[in-house]
Amino acid sequence: MVDSSIGGKTAVDTLHGKNLVGSFHQPRHIYIDLKYLRTLPHREFVNGLAEVIKTAAIWDADDFALLENNADEILALNLNKADIIEETDHSLLMRVILGSVRVKAYVVTIDEKETGLRGLLNFGHSVGHAIEAILAPELLHGECVSMGMIKEAEISRHLGYLNDVDVGRLSRCLQAYGLPLGVEDKRVRQLAPSKFCPVDRLLNIMRVDKKNMGDRKRIVLLSSIGQPFEERATFVEDVVIRKILSPSIEVVPVAPGLKSDLISLTVPGSKSLSNRSLVLAALGKGTCRLKGLLHSDDVQVMLDALQKLVGISYSWEDKGETLVVTGGAGKLQVPSSEIYLGNAGTAARFLTTVCSLVREASGGHSHTIVTGNARMKQRPIAHLVDALRSNGCTIEYLESEGCLPLKIHPNGVGLKGGLIKLSANISSQYVSSILLSAPYATAPVTLELIGNAVVSQPYIDMTLAMMASFGINVKREGDNIYHIPQGVYTNPDVYLVEADASSATYPLAFAAITGQTVKVTNIGSNSLQGDAEFAVKVLKTMGCDVTQTATETTVKGPKFLRPIPQIDMESMTDAFLTASVLAAVAVGADGRDHTTRITGIANQRVKECNRIAAMVAELGKFGVRAGELPDGIEIHGTGNGGAGLRVPEGGVKCYDDHRVAMSFSVLASAMPGGLRAVVNEKKCVEKTWPSWWDTLETKLGVRLLGVDISHGGTNSGCTSATYSDKDLADDSIVFIGMRGAGKSSMGRAVSRAFGWSYIDMDAYFEARENTAIPAFVTKHGWDEFRRRERAHLQAVLAENPKRCVITCGGGIIETPESRSILTSWSSGSGKRHVIHLRRCIDDIVAYLLKDPTRPVYGEDTRAVWARREPLYRSCATSEFFSLRSNDGSFSAAELELIRLIRFLHRQSGQPPLAGFSVSPSFPRDSSFFVSLTVPDVREALDSIRLAAEGADAFELRVDLLGDQSDELILQQIAALRRTADIPIVFTVRTCGQGGKFPDADETRMFDLLHRAVAWGCEFVDVEVLDTGRVERRDLLQKFVQKKGNSHLIASYHDVSGTAVWVESSGMGVGSKSGQALQSVVRMRDKLDELARYGDSVKLIGRAKSIGDNFALQQFVWTAMTRGNATKPLIAINMGAEGQMSRILNSYMTPVTHPALPTAAAPGQLSVAEIHRGRALLGLLDRRRFFLFGSPISTSPSPAMHNAGFDCLGLPYTYELSEDADPEHVKAVVQAAVKEGKFGGASVTIPHKETVMRLGIVSSVTDAARTIGAVNTLIPSKD
Repeated sequence: MVDSSIGGKTAVDTLHGKNLVGSFHQPRHIYIDLKYLRTLPHREFVNGLAEVIKTAAIWDADDFALLENNADEILALNLNKADIIEETDHSLLMRVILGSVRVKAYVVTIDEKETGLRGLLNFGHSVGHAIEAILAPELLHGECVSMGMIKEAEISRHLGYLNDVDVGRLSRCLQAYGLPLGVEDKRVRQLAPSKFCPVDRLLNIMRVDKKNMGDRKRIVLLSSIGQPFEERATFVEDVVIRKILSPSIEVVPVAPGLKSDLISLTVPGSKSLSNRSLVLAALGKGTCRLKGLLHSDDVQVMLDALQKLVGISYSWEDKGETLVVTGGAGKLQVPSSEIYLGNAGTAARFLTTVCSLVREASGGHSHTIVTGNARMKQRPIAHLVDALRSNGCTIEYLESEGCLPLKIHPNGVGLKGGLIKLSANISSQYVSSILLSAPYATAPVTLELIGNAVVSQPYIDMTLAMMASFGINVKREGDNIYHIPQGVYTNPDVYLVEADASSATYPLAFAAITGQTVKVTNIGSNSLQGDAEFAVKVLKTMGCDVTQTATETTVKGPKFLRPIPQIDMESMTDAFLTASVLAAVAVGADGRDHTTRITGIANQRVKECNRIAAMVAELGKFGVRAGELPDGIEIHGTGNGGAGLRVPEGGVKCYDDHRVAMSFSVLASAMPGGLRAVVNEKKCVEKTWPSWWDTLETKLGVRLLGVDISHGGTNSGCTSATYSDKDLADDSIVFIGMRGAGKSSMGRAVSRAFGWSYIDMDAYFEARENTAIPAFVTKHGWDEFRRRERAHLQAVLAENPKRCVITCGGGIIETPESRSILTSWSSGSGKRHVIHLRRCIDDIVAYLLKDPTRPVYGEDTRAVWARREPLYRSCATSEFFSLRSNDGSFSAAELELIRLIRFLHRQSGQPPLAGFSVSPSFPRDSSFFVSLTVPDVREALDSIRLAAEGADAFELRVDLLGDQSDELILQQIAALRRTADIPIVFTVRTCGQGGKFPDADETRMFDLLHRAVAWGCEFVDVEVLDTGRVERRDLLQKFVQKKGNSHLIASYHDVSGTAVWVESSGMGVGSKSGQALQSVVRMRDKLDELARYGDSVKLIGRAKSIGDNFALQQFVWTAMTRGNATKPLIAINMGAEGQMSRILNSYMTPVTHPALPTAAAPGQLSVAEIHRGRALLGLLDRRRFFLFGSPISTSPSPAMHNAGFDCLGLPYTYELSEDADPEHVKAVVQAAVKEGKFGGASVTIPHKETVMRLGIVSSVTDAARTIGAVNTLIPSKD
């Protein structure tokens, strides 16, 4: 990787992350030989250049300029053509390579161990390593870093440090070398078609990246090309990273009635003028400084193509705000590779004619291929090709007739000139294409437009005005004839590209729909663009206050927008989408007719998509009725100022069209009642306004959240490696719950995680009945709705028994027949679960008060909940409570729900708890659960996090809670799941067993235990008492039958202290002289009794002397030789005298912690106290751990390890053992082994290889043998 040998960092990847195991070993010499680069496969050569581009981007703007302007020359060095190799200027590549080397050498000299400055070299790596962890080995390191650089640059832009210009330059440079920009790039999908990068997975991988600290992600931010924001990586919040990485965006509406101060902003340069100015400057003679140029995908592909065709040279000034272009004066060449234009229709049309100007083959290349993406290959270009063919141009269609890709051959004369007839009723861009290239024809051109009326005349007028600015004046004869003289454009010293009037419509429409005041400071009445009239002709007509000067436009929105009965938008066709979303919320003056009709926009059917059809479809998702007209669209406003809008199911589909995305983001900003809409394909805005989402949030004040959703329930990336099908039953899952509980979002999250299909029953109903639910209820009534809803549910369950996530409407449980369908289905064979999703009822009420998208209940929401709650419970096999995260999202709750489902769907025969962790202390099977004694878990989370240190599970003592209602207990469980990813032991301890729950209320107690199973508690403690009583025995047996995957701990507590561990032990309670043994509880009998019910047994006695602990231990040893040895046993004595028994118990020992207010039982110890006790008794050997190497004096490892040992009370020490002599390592290890205290060692330079040769190790792993080095020493079990 050019500089990888510099810096001394050596590391290997692990399953947990990139470069997590390694050390530093500085080289003595570094050799550079450019001839070696010729031997590399081309992809590997480009892979290495990614690091060169990275270094220039963070450090040297001049080197970056060399890279972005000389891609062909640098890439030629690796081409296997001798003539090209000889002609290539090696000094150019040597300069940029040496630049990288010098930067790396300087940085690692200052900061070898990456404490600050060296972190800058990780630009692109924080995100890139996460991508690489998923896509490797199909994708190479440099390719993943390339994608990471773009994302981290976008983070810099979002935070306000980097501008659009520099993000665009970085994108262009990487693309010029054939490096990918994102995980959805065509090349990435070809190389790794079955791998995906879900955002949650990327963030989880980044958590364990060595450059990050848990949830704090360190990102290298740029302030400009060649200049980092600060001389180290900067901590960035997950919510920001998620927003940038996510393919979709959730728009949080602005508060209704919000009155802000005047919002002033500028909009990007015009796409239309930017593309025209680039063609003019490239074909012209002299140097031109283009100011205000749009930096977007479309302009980027135009610039790249012109560099191939014309060989223009360009550079940047004013921190990238000015593009300096030296034109080729009409000299053109056949490019060395195809011209790929993505979905850039303007570039495709303009460049088709430019390519036709090429007269002769050159450089061994005989033709030019012009192509694009799948949508571009559908967009028409036949009228333009027909006109060029009629003028002698040789053009072939390579695929579909009338569409790209095109093969254009030089014909010896280029464009012949003379009369050219062109049909211009489809697109004015055909006309502009010929106009722009016509001066370079062999003879003067007369262009005659034929057919029906010309569309978008203002854009033709724009082209003529710009040609005049570059020295070519076109004469117009009548309406449709243009005379273009021969000539060469003369580049003006400076050309100012005015702002994009189409883009200006979005912030102005935002003002209109929200009632705020917005000023666009760089577009006004002097604009060449027809869309500049949008404010006056559309917004003012709809009731806005509009003020427009020559250069500025200000709009203040009204209380209600008015519909426009009829408007011809032929002069501003691109703005019709903006007008349409405003019409959706328009209110007619008469209170009845809310209809807006827009005409003159027929050409919008052949843009990035069929925009008219797209608007009709997507408005329909919002509950807005719209229809197509022959040359336009008709929108029927909701008539209530937007209060009737509903959340679009599955989000807005943007059809890869920037104007669709930006228009609906405006509508989403005004959703009623806090409803939120998701806009998919958010990156499509980069076509014209790359920073639109940043502007919407930072300038216009709309909060945005990153969303990673999948349409139709397809797998968005959580592969079987994460949620393996072999671990889970594949029976379908059904979600029920109140409207507003999050069923749809949670259902989609589960379907994505497991790769299952997803069905939303409300959407299914509307699709099958071909009507919205409110309309159906209005027409047919609730009874008929419930009947058909029930029929659809029965059909879906029958058709989708496996691998499907189904979410039901809130009222599905209202009828006995529907409840019967659910309960019958869940009681069938397999792991069929109906999960009741719950959310705080106050939150649901607040949500529903604002949600007009469904029929109203007709009664108080809390009354509905009170009636439905027992009905939900009667149908559900499980319940889950959703907690909102601090950032307002439910992303953490989604992961917790997935964890619950994995537990519920665990196949029989597996361990009681998959992945259950045990303490590494002695005995090796030792484990602990910490007993929580707080009245409300939610108010003590900081203490509980501390209490979890060393614990393998939480015990939730329900009897100690201040509120023991189902709602509050479920919230406690949700809070614990959010606090730590460890199991929960659910315990209801009665007064007679030392707790606080009423003894007489055993029905409620068992009801709670059943609820614990439904809530997915991994362990349930059940008091096995009075089994001779039929009622109690029936309760126990019913619970055992219904416990599902929960692990039952059958418990008995001898609170009185009269139970006998060993009858004839001669000590303790079991040996009282004269005691009638027949009247005493024998622990042996209790063990037999409890073992019939429990998966494990818990026997708690009470010690009155130290001898009672010996009796207990003798009981345990005896029990382990009897038939019950197969079931784990917890055997403990309460009281201070019984603390030794807690030290000796090895399985699931109940513990306390100093952070808790009190212990749960007399004599309870902490994990640290137990470990110290075991050490004193000789049950836990003292161990010495070492770090071998040199130099290691500043290593933080000893402090970290010893702090952990001290916290857990382990009798271990971690020591620095610094010496460069390998014999020292051997002597220390042998001495520690002889002493019996060797616990292990970390090995770093210079001993990683020598420890294998000196006989220090007796065996090595296959990995160490393959690598030829050892990183860790552990004592042999022998």
